[in-house]
Amino acid sequence: MRRWIAATVPVLLGAGWLLALFAPLLSPRRALASRDIPLFHLPLRAAFHHLAAHGRLPVWNPWLHGGQPILSNPSYAAFYPPSWLVLAVPPAYALSLLAVLHAALAFAGAWWLARRLGARRGAAALAALGFTGSGASLSLLNAFTLFCSMAWFPWVLAAGDAALRGDAQGPGGRRGWLRPALLAGGALAMQLLNGEPVTVVVSGLGLLALAATAPDRPRRLPRLLLAVAVALALAAVQLLPTRARLADSPRAGGLDPRQAATWSAPPSRLVELAFPRFFGDPASPREGRFFGWRLHDRDYPYVLSLYPGLLLSVLGVCAIALWPIPRRGAWAVAFLLGVFLALGRHNPLFAGLRAAVPVLAVLRFPEKFAILAVAALGFAGALGWQRLLDERAAGRRPAADFPLVLSLVLLATATLLTAILYGAPRAALWFIARYGGPGLDRAAALRGLGYLRGEGLAAVATTAAVALLLALCRARRPSPRALTAAAVALLAVDLWHYDRGLVATLPAVEYQNPPPLITLLGPPGSRVYVQPPPDGQPDLVRRAGDARLAPTRSLLARLEPYAGSLWGVPYALDEDYDLMLTGSASLANTVLAAEWRQPALAYRFLGAWNVGTLLLRKTPREWAAEVAREPAALPVRAVRNPFVLPRYRFVPRVSFHDSYKSALYLSRQEGYAVAVHEHCVRPGVPPADATYPAPPRPLQLVDEGGRIGLRYRAASPGFFVVAMTFDDGWRASIDGAPVPAYATGTCQLGVELPAGEHALLLEYRQRLLPAGAAVTLLSLLGWAAALAALGRRALSFARPS
Repeated sequence: MRRWIAATVPVLLGAGWLLALFAPLLSPRRALASRDIPLFHLPLRAAFHHLAAHGRLPVWNPWLHGGQPILSNPSYAAFYPPSWLVLAVPPAYALSLLAVLHAALAFAGAWWLARRLGARRGAAALAALGFTGSGASLSLLNAFTLFCSMAWFPWVLAAGDAALRGDAQGPGGRRGWLRPALLAGGALAMQLLNGEPVTVVVSGLGLLALAATAPDRPRRLPRLLLAVAVALALAAVQLLPTRARLADSPRAGGLDPRQAATWSAPPSRLVELAFPRFFGDPASPREGRFFGWRLHDRDYPYVLSLYPGLLLSVLGVCAIALWPIPRRGAWAVAFLLGVFLALGRHNPLFAGLRAAVPVLAVLRFPEKFAILAVAALGFAGALGWQRLLDERAAGRRPAADFPLVLSLVLLATATLLTAILYGAPRAALWFIARYGGPGLDRAAALRGLGYLRGEGLAAVATTAAVALLLALCRARRPSPRALTAAAVALLAVDLWHYDRGLVATLPAVEYQNPPPLITLLGPPGSRVYVQPPPDGQPDLVRRAGDARLAPTRSLLARLEPYAGSLWGVPYALDEDYDLMLTGSASLANTVLAAEWRQPALAYRFLGAWNVGTLLLRKTPREWAAEVAREPAALPVRAVRNPFVLPRYRFVPRVSFHDSYKSALYLSRQEGYAVAVHEHCVRPGVPPADATYPAPPRPLQLVDEGGRIGLRYRAASPGFFVVAMTFDDGWRASIDGAPVPAYATGTCQLGVELPAGEHALLLEYRQRLLPAGAAVTLLSLLGWAAALAALGRRALSFARPS
């Protein structure tokens, strides 16, 4: 019975906590609406869902960029097993369920890690609540793959720590470290397959911090190298194609330093570890409640909140600074590393570090590393609570003095700031005017002042509650169980109050019903081009309904890439959000950017890409004037392209060139009249011209994304062009016999057709995928066999140390 109760407590606590945070996501009538969900993650998962309906592994997405590979782009998480849920339920609901499942995984992992390090159930509960409910964790819902990947972080640390210290504890002898090392590799592999490289680096830094504080470090470090090797082998099916893709992407050779350092955390954000609303609520920027616009790159934080809960912040600082908690040095190193890297361009050493460490050269948005600092502080705080109770049980109640004094200092600070908000409103209004959002008038500033006053009172109440709890730790009367129950309740209420708004949802029907703008597109089946915002121009959002959901609804209403692909709207030459475009797609975007100096050429170039509609942005003044006349006006206008060409076309004349530069130059000189005269690249062969006077007659055309079939009849040879991004993974065959596929001057795909009745098949084959799949399969079999051979005895690392 005691064992049953011990197993039930974390399950019930976790279920109740996740229900409090994620209850709306359990219904298919609600869907996630966080920042990048409608713009990026949901369209990619929806494309994977729809393409899999053909019964094949989706390899090519025809709706984005004029076509892009899927399996080599880790943003699709195509080989990450949990993401296959998108094949069973609607994509929007699949993302909701994945969020809940990964939150449960994170809760269990944090509990397990804390218990392994000697924490009792109460301290383990604090660790699990803090890890899953912190502002940093819930902020990652905006970047969905980050959220899913961080769920594996505590599992990596728990198994890695067991591998490092395997000889010293539990049965298994000198082989006691091997099984946890294999399990650590398995958890790391799941992060790699999930497709977010930053979290893999975060886990690696956590393991290095543990290794730096482990006994007999030189002998034990190879154990972590084994875990890394296992992870790389298990994830080879994703890593090998992605490695080949990176060499052809904008990330090849490293990112531009300015681009890579965007979204560096300003040092002032550290105040959020104690006062989460010091700069207002970043989840409510359109409601006039956010006052950090000029502090952040792009006027907005990437990680919306860093708050781990005040109790864990206070205990974490005390534990790292003073108390001999388990792995104290590791938590200190991890916290400092997280802060050091998150500062990015605000850190004078960051540029040199990027140059010295190759993996950092291809990563961007340094603020992501703040999640390592917040996680380390939270786990240290939970273990600090256990230390505090142990000291109290040993009769050393003054151990609570330092955290009590720290909490009283914070209480005094919160009281002083709140007094300033009430007693010196001019100073508060200056702060609001200085760091408030665009278009802030006096009425909005006064509303902001009222909001900050309320948050000030809430901060006073929170710090007072923490101080009271710590004061009770010095008293004799409350039992440890009562104190722990109060600590868990206090942390849960604190995090729920401040962070629940980070779980943004909207009615799922908004992802199902196409917006009215779709009716203005044409001709049917043609692509759309969405003009990106000019540098420095604020995003124009129509204020209607719930202000928190206004940006999401605005993105959907104006078909911002990639949102329109939810309703089958194909795009061309989109903005490259994840910097994973193929070389041909990047080149096409570069050409288009240059052609906008002569809009007529830009329209013709887009027409060659089957773009029938351009969604061009209005200026802020123009849009404001239209909104005054028509409140439902959108900040974009649909413009028909008179130069649109068919996506599949037969060309009467083709010139072959030995370089792309020559093919592009002549295509441009002729005003991209590629329906009449196409220019193709044929390296190593002298330039030549060919004419095809009689176009073939198509009998059947089937486009399944990565597989295009054309059956035709022709009296003479012809030339077939598909307005789709060229990639050397495309293979062409006629009646089963291979034929060459050519890149055109506009970065598209062309094939020469023989006379007669034949069947052309274009298939996309991902480079290095077979090799990666073979390595993963063999590694998986060996990994499973090794775990089975080692037996259950080596699982002793799961027990408290």
